[in-house]
Amino acid sequence: MRPLQTTLKFATWLLCLFVCQTAWGQGLTGSVLSDKGDLLPGVSVQAENQRTHQKYAALSDEHGVFEFKKLTVGEIYDLSFTFMGYAPGSYKGFVIKQAGNNSLMIRLHEDTKGLNEVVVTALGVKKELKKIGYAVQEVKGADLVKARDANPVTGLTGKVAGLSVAANPELMGTPSLVMRGNQITLFVVDGVPISSDTWNISPDDIESYSVLKGPAAAALYGSRAQYGAILITTKKANPKRGFVVEVNSTNSFDKGFIAVPHVQHEYGGGMYGLYAYADGFGGGLQDAQYQLWGPRFRGQLIPQYDGAYDANTTYTTTFGDQVYKGHIKPEPYLNRGYVNGKGNLERFLRAGFQTTNNISLSASGEKYAMRFSLSQSHQEGIVPNTGVNIINFNTTASYKASDRLTFNTNFNFSRTYTPNIPDVTYGPNSLVYDLSVWTGDEWSVTSPDIRGKWQPGYKDVKIVFPEHVHYNNPWMMVEDWLRGHYKTDVNGYISANYKLDKHLDVTGRTQVTTYNLLRTEKMPWGAYTYARTLGQGDYREDRRNMFESNTDLLLNYNYNVTPLVNLTGLVGANWREFTYSSNFTSTDYLVIPKVYNFTNSLNALMTNNFNSDMRVLSAYASMDATIGRYATLSFTGRVDKSSALPKGSNVYFYPSVALASVVSDYVKLPDFISFLKVRGSYATVHGDATAATIGATPYNTYTQLSGSTAGTLTTNFSQYGINYLSPYNGPDYSLQAVYATSKPYNNVTAASSSTNIFDPNIKTFNRVNFEEGFDIRFLENRLGFSATAFQYIDGPQILQNAVSPASGYTGYYINALKTRKTGYELTLNGTAIKTKDFAWDVLVNWSTFKDVYDELPPGQTYYNTFFKKGDRTDKLYNTGFVKSPDGQIAYDAGGKPLKNPVNQFLGYMNGDFQWAINNSFRYKQLSLSFQFDGNVGGVISNRLYSLTMQGGANIATVEGAIGKSRLDDDQNAGVSSYKGTYVGKGVQVSNGAAIKYDNFGKITNYGELQFAPNTATSTVQTWATQYYGQIQEGMLTSKTYAKLREVVIGYALPKAWLKKSYISNVNVSLVGRNLLYFYKDNKYKGIDVEQYNTASAASGLQTPTTRRFGFNLNVVF
Repeated sequence: MRPLQTTLKFATWLLCLFVCQTAWGQGLTGSVLSDKGDLLPGVSVQAENQRTHQKYAALSDEHGVFEFKKLTVGEIYDLSFTFMGYAPGSYKGFVIKQAGNNSLMIRLHEDTKGLNEVVVTALGVKKELKKIGYAVQEVKGADLVKARDANPVTGLTGKVAGLSVAANPELMGTPSLVMRGNQITLFVVDGVPISSDTWNISPDDIESYSVLKGPAAAALYGSRAQYGAILITTKKANPKRGFVVEVNSTNSFDKGFIAVPHVQHEYGGGMYGLYAYADGFGGGLQDAQYQLWGPRFRGQLIPQYDGAYDANTTYTTTFGDQVYKGHIKPEPYLNRGYVNGKGNLERFLRAGFQTTNNISLSASGEKYAMRFSLSQSHQEGIVPNTGVNIINFNTTASYKASDRLTFNTNFNFSRTYTPNIPDVTYGPNSLVYDLSVWTGDEWSVTSPDIRGKWQPGYKDVKIVFPEHVHYNNPWMMVEDWLRGHYKTDVNGYISANYKLDKHLDVTGRTQVTTYNLLRTEKMPWGAYTYARTLGQGDYREDRRNMFESNTDLLLNYNYNVTPLVNLTGLVGANWREFTYSSNFTSTDYLVIPKVYNFTNSLNALMTNNFNSDMRVLSAYASMDATIGRYATLSFTGRVDKSSALPKGSNVYFYPSVALASVVSDYVKLPDFISFLKVRGSYATVHGDATAATIGATPYNTYTQLSGSTAGTLTTNFSQYGINYLSPYNGPDYSLQAVYATSKPYNNVTAASSSTNIFDPNIKTFNRVNFEEGFDIRFLENRLGFSATAFQYIDGPQILQNAVSPASGYTGYYINALKTRKTGYELTLNGTAIKTKDFAWDVLVNWSTFKDVYDELPPGQTYYNTFFKKGDRTDKLYNTGFVKSPDGQIAYDAGGKPLKNPVNQFLGYMNGDFQWAINNSFRYKQLSLSFQFDGNVGGVISNRLYSLTMQGGANIATVEGAIGKSRLDDDQNAGVSSYKGTYVGKGVQVSNGAAIKYDNFGKITNYGELQFAPNTATSTVQTWATQYYGQIQEGMLTSKTYAKLREVVIGYALPKAWLKKSYISNVNVSLVGRNLLYFYKDNKYKGIDVEQYNTASAASGLQTPTTRRFGFNLNVVF
């Protein structure tokens, strides 16, 4: 009986097991698709029992399939589906059947609001915005490819609160990208840092830009991200399987500067009303290095540059008491350069043109996805015979070798080349200097002799021009004085991701970024600059090569520790290798004209080379702890060991912590509030002893060009021209005492030791960051508002302290001085109106910041002469006027304004706030968008206004009382007894008492001084030279401005028109950029103040922004 009983018990157990399995062991499988039919992997699925409220979780696999293995038969479940970028989905009341097919298919719909809720963060990790505890703002790449600028990233202007973008006045120069008052120099593509001057980035290959605003957001990148970073996510293959072709083309014209100097056309070149040409080298009367204080155009007979020369005849020209005798026949002195309302500069410039075309091919299948993109940009400059060509090739590919292993790769090639780019930096090589500041209408840019460039019988040797010391024939400058730029950039990466299990995956990635650059200068015979007075030309080559590799190994994890707590993050390591080399070689004049070869050097070649390398070993980790629907607590940490730092002080730790809590998930709020998140973060970052950019080969030894041999990476090798700064991010040797070299005698190199010593415990830059903010959305997420407050504590910085000369040194570098920066950023975005056929979207950005001295060096009450604790760091101190108690300018007995012997506070260099408003309207197939942006507050010394005033070119010198006195000056030119008739507005000390000042330039004896209205006279030139040339207060300019940045009018062809073709989308747009420029004071409109978006004391010459018009065509097959 026993075996039978055992058998019966076993059968009963099996039956019970079967019944139980049937009762609660049924499975549920399903698939999740997008509304377009694409399978969605990684969808979070939750099943909740309606009776017991017990919850089960699953995740859809790479095929979009999810599975619950053990659900109770007969029970009813509510299922919810969430996926980044899609609106939540649900299925209520699913009954688990005992037999049959327990399966489900659900479609999720794209959420246009939700798409903006997913952003790319450090290392390329995508996160839901609601879980991020720091400020980050994303811009879609599509927003920058229509009304595009010449440079790819200047389109970010106004798109991000706290980010200021200013175009570089030099073609091929890197724009000024200022985030919260500091330059952003780190660009990251798909999670990997690259070397970029921003010209090697193609907007057509960019899916999105994510701007990491502070250290907490970017701490995982270490010191290079201390001021933030711009993360670029490239476009990948279209997820729709098959073959997709997209063509995008933009063609635009540049016509007219938004700001040009307002110049006069009544007086020509010369000084104090005198001018007579002999040779252009000073042999005549004020015919060299002259300004526009010459005679008035009255038809009087004056020897001029193109007059007939007769060695056997002496001609006499009289100016008052002065008599000039020469051999050039005097001719009527007439205005030749101002024709039909346009001066020489306007008639010399042309309409610029830029065409940018892109074609991309993408293909995807079950296991692969590939995208190929080719872009070509051709730009013809507004300066004749200038332009630039850019070719970009980009490819991305991914291959799924198995369910666990996936490979990804990205390769980008960029070639930028031009045989000639204009030089804007102040000097004889600058066209603005040449055509608008120092020469006037005494010659015509279109006259045959000027257009022919060369003197008869001296082709390629001597130019035709009224002056030969500092000014040059403009046609020679653009057709013969050529500056080439040839740069090749290559960057790319390859990565492999292996899924260990559903919680862990490991990624290995290696990346390379490299460039080689050649810049050439062909200076012809007949060209003259500072320190190159022989006029026999030169040839120069500036070669630079940079190579950097980054190799990462990352372990990514995702665990549900409890039903309430989820932990996600990564642990990784990075190995960075960096090498850089450069060589600069120049002739010392040429023997034979137009032979641009180093063997043609008249004297010994000037040559120098530079090499550097660096290694950085890093370990990093991050963790996001999500506590149900209540909060996400994020931690990051990075350790760097850098060879650029002194041993013993070359290891730094960068921690950050952030907290985000979506209050609306657990607190009942008013119905009109659909979302509310509060956030806060803390981070600490350290600076490395590195430089973001580098100029032509530094630490040079040659002095023939009158440049500098100082020990920096960016000092100019020449007294004239631009020192082009290319990307570097290598060691700057700032914490090392280096030898200085020069050639003080007989062209022999000599070395001298450093006169500075360093504290052995000196440390690099340190920044502590605190940030708080909230994000709120209204009316079912239609309108959103974000606010951020931030505080930076920077320091202690590295400062030089004076030491006793008896020590053998002059300076001792220590850590001292702290500053505190505070600021606020506001963003309003959303859809104000939305109907079936009409929509109105708006984006408003506003930001402000202030930086003050928080801790001065030990023992100092004042730093840098003037600054006290609590003072703003951007206070502008410079030369100022002496003034009476009621603020009137005081004059001396010669009619010139008095200059205070001590620099005075003139204003704040940074603006009070920046703003931008972008509106986008859509009615059926028609769209319209436009953006206004600008700055309020701040001052800068306007050098262009100063130069045109003290040089006699500005129109203000011929208007009003100044213009009347200038007429008097002209009529009395050369009269030795004449003292001028202009009386400056202000006062004089009338009782003869001497003015006394304290150490800060404050007048201490006002009680002893008596003031009366100024009656002293002077010539206009004497007054202007002092007022605008010697006293910075006279040339102050407000930095308040507003621009109509961009306008786009678009039309999308109806789908019905295209349904029988292979074309899926066609969009046509008319675009405009920088169409309007509003400025606080019209007399200063010769300057585009936007280009000075940092705490700059003074402006320089520039190429102002141009108005741009064009059209864009986008076709998708």
